[in-house]
Amino acid sequence: MNNLNSILSAFLFLLIMGTGCNEAITDFGFDGGISGKIVDQAGNIVAGDITSGGFVVRALGENDEITMDMRVKGDGTYSNIKLYPKKYTVTIEGPVFPVNGVEVDLSGGKQAEQNFTVTPFLTIATPTVSGTPTSSEIRINYSIVGNNGKTAGTREVYCSNVPYPNASTGSGPYYITKKVTLSTNSGVATISGLTAGTKYFIRVGSKAGGASAFNYSDQLIVTTP
Repeated sequence: MNNLNSILSAFLFLLIMGTGCNEAITDFGFDGGISGKIVDQAGNIVAGDITSGGFVVRALGENDEITMDMRVKGDGTYSNIKLYPKKYTVTIEGPVFPVNGVEVDLSGGKQAEQNFTVTPFLTIATPTVSGTPTSSEIRINYSIVGNNGKTAGTREVYCSNVPYPNASTGSGPYYITKKVTLSTNSGVATISGLTAGTKYFIRVGSKAGGASAFNYSDQLIVTTP
């Protein structure tokens, strides 16, 4: 009799488990989301560096002590679509002047868009092509302007066949990155030693005096003939 009861109990357990496995689980708890773009006063993107934590959007949840940090990408956007659905205070940390925090309510699994207008320490224009590229060389015009008393320290041009190159982008078996050091805030820079028929992504980066992270330009895309 005891064996029969054990068999029946095991059968019922398996039946219940099998029924549960066929039901779709849709409530994972982290179904709130926030995304947006960082721009300057002129509406131009304030580019970030996805490989570095130096420029982030921080979301502090209600009753939380630790922020959820979202890195600003090279195109000036950020996002996290798996946040716990509650209220957050959202701020920015990086090479920009402080802005007021914004309250964002993700209760009920809302997906919110929150854009920010900021003043970067350095405004860096998107580089433009100077003259005509050759199979091994590209010349670009560049411009770096300090804001509210900030001055440019390190100034560099990055040219890579990897999108949105930055100060930490190196070279590997299947890609190459060229870095050119700049001595002035504006002018023409020459990038040489390139390969014919190759698409290159070019950005200018500069770190303001006293800053811990770089400001970057948007990228210029050029294919050598």
